[in-house]
Amino acid sequence: MQRPILVLLLLPLLPMVSSAATTTATSPAGVPAAGGSAPGFDAQPLYERVTPSLVAVQYVWENELSRQELTGAGVVVSSDGLIMTSLSLFDPPVRGTTLRVPDKQMKEFKILVPSQQHEADEIDAVFMGRDDRTGTAFVKAKPSDKSSRQKWTPLKFEDARVKTGDPVWSVGLLPKNAAYKTYLTHGRASASLRGELPQVLVIGGGLCAIGSPVFNAQGQAVGLVNSQPEQTPFLNDQRNMLAALTNPPIFFVPTFDFAMSLSDPPTGKELALPWMGVPQQAMAGLNKDVAEQVGLKDQPAVEIGDVIPGSPMAKVGIKPGDIVVKVNGKPLERGDEPEELPGILARQVRRMKLGDTVKLTVLRGKETKEFDLPLEERPKGANLAERWYVDDLGFGVREMVFMDSYARKLPPDTKGVAVSLVKPQSAANAAKLQTNDLITELNGRAANNLADFKKQLEDFRKAKPHEAIVLVVLREGQNQTIRIEPPQ
Repeated sequence: MQRPILVLLLLPLLPMVSSAATTTATSPAGVPAAGGSAPGFDAQPLYERVTPSLVAVQYVWENELSRQELTGAGVVVSSDGLIMTSLSLFDPPVRGTTLRVPDKQMKEFKILVPSQQHEADEIDAVFMGRDDRTGTAFVKAKPSDKSSRQKWTPLKFEDARVKTGDPVWSVGLLPKNAAYKTYLTHGRASASLRGELPQVLVIGGGLCAIGSPVFNAQGQAVGLVNSQPEQTPFLNDQRNMLAALTNPPIFFVPTFDFAMSLSDPPTGKELALPWMGVPQQAMAGLNKDVAEQVGLKDQPAVEIGDVIPGSPMAKVGIKPGDIVVKVNGKPLERGDEPEELPGILARQVRRMKLGDTVKLTVLRGKETKEFDLPLEERPKGANLAERWYVDDLGFGVREMVFMDSYARKLPPDTKGVAVSLVKPQSAANAAKLQTNDLITELNGRAANNLADFKKQLEDFRKAKPHEAIVLVVLREGQNQTIRIEPPQ
C-alpha cells in the first residue's frame, strides 16, 4: 500500500486523531491548562516536545520455518540510547494465549529514529531483556559513530495520579507505511481498575498504539499504553495496519506500576526473579461465599492448591489447602474479581529481591500460622531452552523445563524432550506428531535429554538413512507411538 492511499484511509479518522491540535488556551508552560478539555488548548507544544522521544524498535524473528521483521513503538528513557517498549512486542498475544519468542531466535535489533526530511535512521541495538515485573522490555543502542551522533531525548515519567474525569493525551507512532510519523489523541480518565495489572480506563477518543506515553493536563508523562486484549503491538502488521486507529486502546498503566523498571532496568540477560515455589495456576482466589464460610468476610485471600515437593513452600511446611491472608504482615492487595488475586500475589512476589524472606500469614482450618519463606529463583522458561530442528523430518524439539513436567503432573526429574514445532506438510506432520508432545523414547531407547536425543537420531540416520524412526510420546496423559517415515 502506498502512502497516498494510507492518507485517504486516515481521512475519516481525523476528528479523532491529529498530528497537532491547534486551538488557543494554554498554560504558561505551553501545555494544556489543568482541567482543560481537548478542544480548549493548544497541544502543539506537547506534541513537539514529545516527538523526539519516540522511536520504533525493530528485530527479526528467525525460526526454523520463517524469518519475519517485527516493529513496535518505543520511548527513549535515557540519554545513552536506552529504549523502553511493551513486553508484548516480544511476547505477542496469539489466539488467546501469550507466545514467548525464544531469545536465541530474536536477531538484528535496530532502533528506527523517524524523520520528516528522510527515511528513518537505523541504529544497531542490543536486546537488554524482558522485565516480567512490570510488563516492559528494553533495548539499547550499540556504541558506534552513528549512535554517538544521535541526540537521544529521554522522556521523564512522573508518578502523578490522574483522577476520574481528568483529560489525558497520548502521543504515538503511525504505522510503517506512514513513515512512523507521530500523532496525538485525547480522552478522559473514566475509571481506575485494580487487578494484577493496575490500569486506567480512558473514553472519549481512546489512546495511541501500544508503547505510547500518556500525559496529564500539566504535560507530565503519567503512564504507558501497554499490552491489552485485541490490540497488536506491531506497527508493521500489513493484515491490520490501522487497527490502533480504528479500534484504539482504552487502557494505560500508570507510572507507579513500572517505575522500578526505569530505575533498575534489565542489563542484557534474563532477570533472575524470585518465586515462592508455586505456579500462579496452582492458586485460587477465594470468592465471597467461600471467604465467609472460613471467617474471611471482605478479606482478600488466596488458597494454595498444590505444593511442589522440594519447593520453598514445601520446605517451610505450607500445605495444599492453606489460605494466604497476609504478606509481610499486610493484607493481600484487593482486586476487582477473586480470580485476579493469585496474579496479584505472584506479581507482588516477583517484585521482591532474590534471597529475600517473605512472611506469609496462613489460615489452616481455624488456626492462623506464620511462615518465613526464603524466595528462590524462578525456574528457567521455555524461551531460554536449547532447541534443535530435525530438518528432513520437519519437526523441532527443545530441552524440557519445569513447566513441561508440572503441567503434565509428572515428577520434576522426568526425562525427555518437548516438541517445539511441526512443519506443515512434513513427514512428522503426516505421522501426526504434534507440538507440545513430550518425546520419552526413540527407537526403543530412552530420550534422556536434548543432547542424548540429538546424538541418538544423528547416529541412527547415518547408519540407516532410509528407515523410519519410532517415537514414544506423552500426549494428554497417554503414551502414543509415532512412526515417522523419512522422505525417500
